[in-house]
Amino acid sequence: MSSSRQIIPISFDQSTSKRVVIVGTTTPSLGNPDSKQQITLYYGTKALFYGQIYTALYSTPYNPIPGATWLFGIDDVPFSDVSDYVLSQNDVFNLVEDWADVNPDAGKISFRVDLDTPELKAALKAKAGATATMYGNLWMLTAEGNVLIASWLIYIAKTYIDPTTAKPVAGITHLTTDAAAASYVPQWGDQARWRWNGSGWEYRFSDGWCELLPDMVDGKRVLSFGNPKE
Repeated sequence: MSSSRQIIPISFDQSTSKRVVIVGTTTPSLGNPDSKQQITLYYGTKALFYGQIYTALYSTPYNPIPGATWLFGIDDVPFSDVSDYVLSQNDVFNLVEDWADVNPDAGKISFRVDLDTPELKAALKAKAGATATMYGNLWMLTAEGNVLIASWLIYIAKTYIDPTTAKPVAGITHLTTDAAAASYVPQWGDQARWRWNGSGWEYRFSDGWCELLPDMVDGKRVLSFGNPKE
């Protein structure tokens, strides 16, 4: 499936509020991600998560409360009193146009995540290094109580071209290789009348290019020119 967003499949175990990975194929089970299975997101991108929620076992998909609303955010400060770096609210969850298989009743949810916010950019600029360690929190919200579906480590990488501010420069054209080759005259002598033809030098007289023909005559070095050519 193609999308203008980076599609990221992900699994959760709500019984432990963790991100998990599927281990094995014959009898699949839920396991903790290893060092090679960590998620790195890049500033400036827009992501789309395809999430499957389980309850302790691979064989037990989670069944959310009907009518529950959803919330996802990324931050690195617990109980932050300022705006979270990234926040996805209920209106960007479980859109059929994003994922045809979405089915919250079977624990299959989707949600959009915008990683081009000014809050995230400011936080990354204040940090040393190319990557910052942050946390993602996925919540299910109900009138009776809220469930932290998962809290997991996310690496946010800096990008060196910011697509939100990058602008093309108007009026610039780029010379093609063919055009450059056609206009090239080697700079030599009088800066315009000499050129190299691949085997020798030529001088441009008023009637055309003439090849320089060095020779020895009576033991002396002499220079002459060949017939004009285009």
